[in-house]
Amino acid sequence: MLKKVLNPFASLLLILTLASSVFISCQDQYSYDNEEPSWLGSNIYDYLKSRGDFNYTLKLIKDLNYTETMQLTGSITLFVSDDAAYEAFFKNNSWGVRSYDDLTYAQKKMLLKYSYIKNAYVTDQLANYYYGGVFSEGLAMRRETALSALDTIAFKRGDNLPSTDYWKSYQSKGLYLMEDATNKPLVFYSDPFFIRNNINAEDFSILTNGLTRTTGDFHVFDNKVVEKDIVCKNGYVNVLSSVLIPPSNMAQYIENKSTTKIFAKLMDRFCAPYFDKTNTDLMHELNVSFYDSVFVKHYFSAVGGKTITPNGKSITNQLPYDPGWNLYAAASIYPDMAAMFVPTDQAMMSYFNSGVGEILKNRFGSWDNIPDDIIIPFLKRHMRTSLIESVPSRFSKMVDAENYRLPVTSSEIEDAYTAVNGLVYTTNNVYPPVDYISVYSPILLSDNSKIFNWAINITETASDGKTTFAFYKLYLNSLVSKYSVFVPTDEYFTNYLDPIAWGQDVPAALKYAYDNETKAVKAYVYKYDKTTGQAGTLIDSIKTQSFLKNRLWDLLDSHIVVGDVESGEKYYVTKGNDLIQVNGTGTSMVVKGGYDKANNTSCSVTKVFRQSNGSTYFLDKPIQPALKTVYKVLSETPEFSEFFALLNGIPDTCTSQIFKKQGVDFRVNFFNAYRYTIYVPTNTAIEDAISHGIITPWDQIYAMTDTKAQSAAINKMIRFLRYHFQDDAVFFGQTVNDVYQSATIKLDGEYSYWNTSKNKYYKLGVVGDASSMKLTTEQNKQVNVDNSKGLVNIIAKDYIFDKKISEYKNADGTGSGTSLFNTSAITTSASAVIHQIDNVLTFQ
Repeated sequence: MLKKVLNPFASLLLILTLASSVFISCQDQYSYDNEEPSWLGSNIYDYLKSRGDFNYTLKLIKDLNYTETMQLTGSITLFVSDDAAYEAFFKNNSWGVRSYDDLTYAQKKMLLKYSYIKNAYVTDQLANYYYGGVFSEGLAMRRETALSALDTIAFKRGDNLPSTDYWKSYQSKGLYLMEDATNKPLVFYSDPFFIRNNINAEDFSILTNGLTRTTGDFHVFDNKVVEKDIVCKNGYVNVLSSVLIPPSNMAQYIENKSTTKIFAKLMDRFCAPYFDKTNTDLMHELNVSFYDSVFVKHYFSAVGGKTITPNGKSITNQLPYDPGWNLYAAASIYPDMAAMFVPTDQAMMSYFNSGVGEILKNRFGSWDNIPDDIIIPFLKRHMRTSLIESVPSRFSKMVDAENYRLPVTSSEIEDAYTAVNGLVYTTNNVYPPVDYISVYSPILLSDNSKIFNWAINITETASDGKTTFAFYKLYLNSLVSKYSVFVPTDEYFTNYLDPIAWGQDVPAALKYAYDNETKAVKAYVYKYDKTTGQAGTLIDSIKTQSFLKNRLWDLLDSHIVVGDVESGEKYYVTKGNDLIQVNGTGTSMVVKGGYDKANNTSCSVTKVFRQSNGSTYFLDKPIQPALKTVYKVLSETPEFSEFFALLNGIPDTCTSQIFKKQGVDFRVNFFNAYRYTIYVPTNTAIEDAISHGIITPWDQIYAMTDTKAQSAAINKMIRFLRYHFQDDAVFFGQTVNDVYQSATIKLDGEYSYWNTSKNKYYKLGVVGDASSMKLTTEQNKQVNVDNSKGLVNIIAKDYIFDKKISEYKNADGTGSGTSLFNTSAITTSASAVIHQIDNVLTFQ
């Protein structure tokens, strides 16, 4: 029976031999009937023996019973080291062996079996591979070897095991542990791989700690092949410059390296020993006296690791991949592997003791005390899924999994190590996640900002119906914009005035609190006395997610400013279009919302954090937005009474109303979710305009008998009134020189001072400084803001709720409404700043 031969050269010989039998004749026999081609050489074993300088390799082959394999097996690619390399190895090696006789049986297996691939390849062809039926040329950098994972099993205990709860029971009694249950592949660097992936010589030098390469060079890890592609009957032999010991995987290397202990310990939190029945049974088959159990070390990850604990519980905090997975692969193991940037212990402590990292230290005291959910983004940031996309020539283009730039430079690389599953860069710098460097960082890392942190991490579902995302976290982590974020710390959320509860017949205030057991926020509802400003009896507690999301997101919007609030201005607009007053800088800053300003309350800054995309300010009280509407302010201010009477005089039958019953009481009907300025003429100015015929009073309009004339007069009045409402908020005392849009549309093509086109909104010019503000109308009429009575910079806010406020029951459950207070929702809002002016505004 013919023995199946896989070697290409032996196959060729067989074909030639069979072919010769077809042409039987009286001539001389075919020359290869009784001899082999001279170019084929001897078998691998005989070749090594004939060389005379591979005695240590021959000993390994003999001791491991591989002589026949090396003589007869038809497909082998073997990497060997000569005797001189072994002599150098015995003088200095990580195993501590000083002679061949010191080698254990397991070590011998590692030296021999890791050095050969069970197929015959010339080195240039090693970079070619088939995967999924597709041939890829020049892209491979890894191949599996003959070394089995079982060949590397070890018994471990004590300090050789992680110190987490998963490992505690084994620290004293020990266990047979496989660092991974998959085989260790061989990593090689070849011309085809470098060319196809556009990796240059400088990249290679950094990857291999200073080695150089020229065209045609071939390296196994950082071990150069000094003789390539020696042809033998049963394969190819390649001679290495030094002895090849199976390298570690990334996790092993980081764990064993003396200068990366802090990072290794952080990673160890996310691994556990898992009983492996298959390998336990195999060990028993190989050694009948073995009755123990074999465990495998797995890291928590959906990629190559485990997603449940050894006792079956689901794991929330997972790494992007298992760094101990020898055969790490995004798809196929051949074309790529992972990469990690691992800071030295010195870099880790330097980061922890200064700058942004000091927030971590102040909160947790040590790296060990940082909770898993906070440390996992840190680890993820340093773990890369592709070496090819992480070579030094691509450092400037690297982004992390959340698409934030990873700012690594070549000068920060201390050294590099090619592991079997990835490249480990040891760095002298830390690359914190954006969560650590943005304005969100102090909220995440501080112990007394849990309420805001919880609100920021509320997720939404994307339009695909599957993807979830935390909008406010993404928003505050944006490094493109600059933010000023105000954070009332948890202990000060005791008396927040909710606009819906404020507007009800039985007013109420909310106290927000974080529950450490449920890891969620609750709202406690108290009766509120508007006269004393004090909260009274507890009415209810609300933990409904929709209610808390609605209210806390509204609160977040009123505490975020896009830009720098220390720019020298006194007033700023928040993300939610609330208007706030800011005085002072740093921890001397005092902030007031509309309600605070009207009621002489304020928020003081207790801490300031300067972050990469702005500043975070901790406050001793929530900023309280205005609770009075434009309608309420105008109706309650005697100096605004004549203007309010005109606004409120529009007939109910008219569709173009200024006010609409909605929100707390009434809102300006044409306001959107924006901020506005309202200019209110003095009562005297209104009376003068009536006496001079500029304004036709309502009593005269009501008395008109000509309906057409009456309709025109009503329309004229409405357009006159709306010209006093301006888009965008400008403040008295602010330096301003600009032109703004009013709420009145130009209906003709006649000339106007601001050259407003037909069907566009009439404009107002505003020029102001620290002590004055002047308006210029479309008639080039000059009107002054009148600060003689202090009636400037009055802030009002108009809300829209999902229902009329009367449709809700009071917060205490009383009232005629049909919907409970805890189902109420704020839909949107608009803010306005109100100024008194000394004359009416006219546009024609």
